[in-house]
Amino acid sequence: MLKPDYTAAFQRDVKKLKRRHVDMAPLKEVIRLVLEDTAQSKETLRRRHRAHMLTGDLTGVLECHIGNAGDWLLLWIRDDGTAVFMRTGSHEELLGK
Repeated sequence: MLKPDYTAAFQRDVKKLKRRHVDMAPLKEVIRLVLEDTAQSKETLRRRHRAHMLTGDLTGVLECHIGNAGDWLLLWIRDDGTAVFMRTGSHEELLGK
């Protein structure tokens, strides 16, 4: 089990989503899977949420899709027993694409 840590940018992203009245349950489920850190949860993240490692400027950062919303992403890194949740939002908001 990993310990969660949230960047200020992530907290701002969540606040913005809440102002838009976005259902936060899918995000909470993905965070739970990340923190669980078992082989089964990693496989679920890979298969259902397309979790993968980014390259380029964001080498070492993990990304996955939230729920059935094709353009809602979660970015995080694993660091010494901690999952640091960096950002959440659309491709355009996070990656400029």
